[in-house]
Amino acid sequence: MQADETRCVAATSERADQAELERDEAAMCAAHLWSLLDRAAEAVDACIAHDDGGGSWDTLTLAFELRQALAEELDALGAALLAELHAARVAVRAAGALAAAVHAGDPGQVARGLAVFEQARRAYRQAAGKGRAAAADAVAAVGVGS
Repeated sequence: MQADETRCVAATSERADQAELERDEAAMCAAHLWSLLDRAAEAVDACIAHDDGGGSWDTLTLAFELRQALAEELDALGAALLAELHAARVAVRAAGALAAAVHAGDPGQVARGLAVFEQARRAYRQAAGKGRAAAADAVAAVGVGS
């Protein structure tokens, strides 16, 4: 039973680490995308200002869509990232509870802890997928007007 417990704890720890890594990568990706959107909006604004407030219809439309995406889509992306962060924290807590159950050596607790952890892991993956979809939607919304 000791080898099984060790493998279970190692697998749980690995899953928690992977969930945290995926969350961090999603947050960094989102921050990078928003930084790029903001820089693009500034560059388009500078082009419009260089033309004394004029500019082609395409340039004006692009400027409007970039600013709109930055203002509106950030809310959806931010909400998705917060949901992902919450799901990751729940998964990490479940992994800790599972590790404690394994350490205590109670097979019933281990089985319940494993079921809770698996459910939390699925919830995290679903939240992470929604976060990536929100980021992709935000980028696509900007690309539609181009």
